[in-house]
Amino acid sequence: MKRMKRVLALGMAVLMCMGLTACGKDFDAAGYTKSVLDANYHAQYDKYAEYRGISESDAKKEVTEGMRTQIESAFSGMDVSDEMMDKYIEVADKAYDLADFTVKDAKKQDDDSYVVTVVIKPSDVFSNSSNYVNDIATEYADQGKDPTQTDVLMDILVESLNRAIEANSYGDETTLEVHVTADKDGAYGIEESEMETLEATMFPGE
Repeated sequence: MKRMKRVLALGMAVLMCMGLTACGKDFDAAGYTKSVLDANYHAQYDKYAEYRGISESDAKKEVTEGMRTQIESAFSGMDVSDEMMDKYIEVADKAYDLADFTVKDAKKQDDDSYVVTVVIKPSDVFSNSSNYVNDIATEYADQGKDPTQTDVLMDILVESLNRAIEANSYGDETTLEVHVTADKDGAYGIEESEMETLEATMFPGE
């Protein structure tokens, strides 16, 4: 059960998103930040692709393959079939789509970086899914299913997320300041630590 809960605590693949073509005085830090969050959580890749200077299909591939790699790593050594992996990722996508954020204004700093204000309503979907694991495992065991078997374990994880999605609720709004900085070539991006803070605020208790 502990391993199942650790997998449910898995965060979305974090993108550092450096190497953008948009830079200089015309850079829209708020628009860029929104595009990163929309791509990661709401499967909206068009604006993110524009900022990255790549095709929308490549932007989608960049995000979805990053997430899949991270999830497959969490299941390493468990011989999870592609079918079961797809099933888990599908419901995980639905959970992450619950991310509720509003990108506000961006303020340019003296060092040419930006501070972007993001208002977040935290979702309890992942913390609740962990709470469902033991109950569902008991239900499956009562049906004669072995929760230690990989396919049964995956079904438990999927069902726990489905139940948590149905019961999802949001907490009080929280305001964060996200720093968008330029690399040595003047290309802007969001550091991994900033993305981790955003995710921890959107989905507390993962």
